[in-house]
Amino acid sequence: MPASSSKKNNLSRKQPLQRGPYQALVRKMAERAEELDLSVRALAKLLGRPRTTVHKTLTGQRRMDPIEFLDWCEVLEFDDPVKLIRSVQRR
Repeated sequence: MPASSSKKNNLSRKQPLQRGPYQALVRKMAERAEELDLSVRALAKLLGRPRTTVHKTLTGQRRMDPIEFLDWCEVLEFDDPVKLIRSVQRR
């Protein structure tokens, strides 16, 4: 099989940011920000991150690391980060 064909097959698979559980997690975080009436700009200020970084995270274009996830949970007033993860886990 030519290398270009193999490369094309790898690109056609869903990337981790597009998978259901991660998208569900980001969706829950975006919904919570809305409930708290936090704009992307306000959320970015609370997180101490650039607005573009927060926007890309909320739209699934960027993945957050575990420590950053805990920061988001604190700012978004999620009392139990483990419960949040479990709510979006694959069954």
